[in-house]
This record gives sequence, C-alpha cells and structure tokens, in this order.
Amino acid sequence: MKSLNVIVGMLCVSVLIAGCASGVTRDSSDSAKRTQLSKDNQVAEISVSLTEEAKNKVADNLKFDPAELKNHVQRAMDAKSLLKPESKGTLPVLAIEVKDIRVRSNFSAVMFGFMAGADSITGDIVVKDVGGREIDRFEVSASYALGGLAGGQDSARMGWLYEKFAEETVKELTKQ
Repeated sequence: MKSLNVIVGMLCVSVLIAGCASGVTRDSSDSAKRTQLSKDNQVAEISVSLTEEAKNKVADNLKFDPAELKNHVQRAMDAKSLLKPESKGTLPVLAIEVKDIRVRSNFSAVMFGFMAGADSITGDIVVKDVGGREIDRFEVSASYALGGLAGGQDSARMGWLYEKFAEETVKELTKQ
C-alpha cells in the first residue's frame, strides 16, 4: 500500500511538472546575431503576425487573440524599459511571427485536463533594424496542459500562455 502511494505521488508530481512548459530555441549558427536590449538599447514598436499555417489554425482556435499576445509582450517590455515608441523610425522593431497555436475547448480542459493535450503558442521573435533587415531571430514556445475546475478556465489558460510567452521573450532579449 505504501509503495502504491509513492507511485501515485510521483505520478502527480510528474504531471504537474510537465503540465506547463516554455522555452527558447535558437539556431546554433546564429550566436553572433544575438540582440541584447536594455534601457539604453530599445526597440520602437512591436508587431504580431501569423504565418499561413497559424492563420489556418485560427478557425479552430478562436480563443487565441494576437492583440492580447501583443499587449502582454508590450507590458513586459515596458516594465523593463525596453520599448520607446516615440523613436519609431530610428530604433529597431520587434516582430512576433506566430507559427503554431492550439487552444483546447473549455469543456476539454476542465473535464480531461492534461489528457486532452496542451494549449500552446509557438512563434519566432524577429528583431529588425531601421531598414527592415533581420538582425536577430529566435523561437519562443509556451504550453499549458493543466486543467480541472481551477486551471481549465479559458482566461486562466490563455493568460498564462500569453504571460509566459512574453516572459521568455523579454528574458532572451535581455539575456537574463
């Protein structure tokens, strides 16, 4: 009986650890192109676009809101003084290219939790100079697989995804 409790406990901890994840992926050949933003090295604006693949998935993922993703990234960058909109045209810009999205229905998230798969957002963060040339690129991904009554609500899941995506973006851009 004791070993069964240990096994069940370990399984629960594993599910919680794997339930939410995020990360940054860079092409190893691009190590020289890394941008480091700071209060003295900012961007002027942020834009969000969807790739063709992501556009095709939007119809099945209506809860995804590109404007809300942009707002979260913008707030995170404002908090670190990395955004200077009044310098548009003289500072680099940050483009978020959303490549993949998946959002479970509220019912699936509440009733089936992690067994229904994970909600996720994956996108490329592209820093472009004033002339529009790419000076840095990396991929950010965030996923949320928890569910149930507390973690299955749309606002909780989507808020966590947007916030984690923004956090990973700022962390990579500031080298934290």
